[in-house]
Amino acid sequence: MSRKVYKGSGADFITAVCLALFGAAFSIAALRMRVFNNSLLVSPGLFPLILGAVFILLGLLLLRSAAKRGGWEQASHVLGRENLHAFAMSPRVRKAIVLLLFIVAYVTAVGHIPFLWATAGYLLVTFIYLKAMKPHWILLLSFLAAYVITFAFRDLFRIPMP
Repeated sequence: MSRKVYKGSGADFITAVCLALFGAAFSIAALRMRVFNNSLLVSPGLFPLILGAVFILLGLLLLRSAAKRGGWEQASHVLGRENLHAFAMSPRVRKAIVLLLFIVAYVTAVGHIPFLWATAGYLLVTFIYLKAMKPHWILLLSFLAAYVITFAFRDLFRIPMP
């Protein structure tokens, strides 16, 4: 006898597992914080510990509800080989991965070349990849934005730039 499966139960199931795991990680990190006077009550980790416990509790409640509504079956279908392969091969995911690689390259570049040039290069490459506007506007906006950001932080806010 099969039970009725409700739409969204799989998403609730996956979310519940992630919420409970996040809460557990939060709680473990809180317990590793320094304790003063051998009392958890005066520890800076008390609030994060309570917050982690709340996340775990809410995750478990959502998990129970989702499981009752057929969430495990939906989640196993969503996370199945077919769907994950289709997801990984989608143009949107590929574009997101390329943009993420641009961000990683930018952060790495900021450590080795001046901020102004790294920012201008990042904006230039990103705008070209996204075909955001005409080439002359891409060039102008990339360098102008990088200069304005550098000027604002370095000269107005007096924040040292990398």
